[in-house]
This record gives sequence, structure tokens and C-alpha cells, in this order.
Amino acid sequence: MNRSTTLPLLAAAVAALLLSGPADAGERQHTVQAASPQPVAEVLRTGSGTVSGTVAAAGATWMTVQDDSARTDVMVRGLLPEGIKPGAPITVTGRVRNGGLMASEIILADGTLHRPSRDHDDD
Repeated sequence: MNRSTTLPLLAAAVAALLLSGPADAGERQHTVQAASPQPVAEVLRTGSGTVSGTVAAAGATWMTVQDDSARTDVMVRGLLPEGIKPGAPITVTGRVRNGGLMASEIILADGTLHRPSRDHDDD
């Protein structure tokens, strides 16, 4: 191979490696940084996304998250992770369902990532 074909191939290989997901997709807890949160109102309008806000209320399988733009109920399959209580900062990624957000990822204030179990029938 000459230099003009080697560099693009090397760049493509590095990009593929950086974009690949974690090797253990079944792991349920990680420590991560929040990725591009949007206002709650915007996520409700577009149908999915990531929001960062404050927990306004919490039950066993739901919580209400609010920011300066709006508030929304967030549902999870199964139980909420420990440590979610009113006043706590939270980041949630999910899709809008029945007027609220169905969480696919929850990031606690300490950076711990939780991925609630999913019902694959309504993907």
C-alpha cells in the first residue's frame, strides 16, 4: 500500500474504534458524563432526547423531572435506582410516551448510569 491509501484506511479504522460501543453491553451501571441535554419542553415536542433537571417528585417506578422550560413525568420499567429523591439533579434519556418520558438511561448526580430494563415488544 502506498501512503495515499494507508492514511485514509488508518483514519477509518480509528474512527470505527472510537465510535464502537462498550464490549459488555449487558452491564447496567457505568459512570458517565451527560451528553447534550435539551430543555424538557423541546424533548416533549420532538419525541425523544436527553433532559437534565431536578427531581420534583419520585415514586417507586416514576419521577417528575423539571427544568426552566417545563416538567414531565418519567416512567421506568422496574424500579427507580436508589438515590433519586426530590431536589436531586438528574439526567434522563428516553422517548415520549403517553405524555411523559419513558427512560432508557438515567444518570445520577454522581455520574452513575442506570439503564432500566426494557420491554422489547414496543420498540
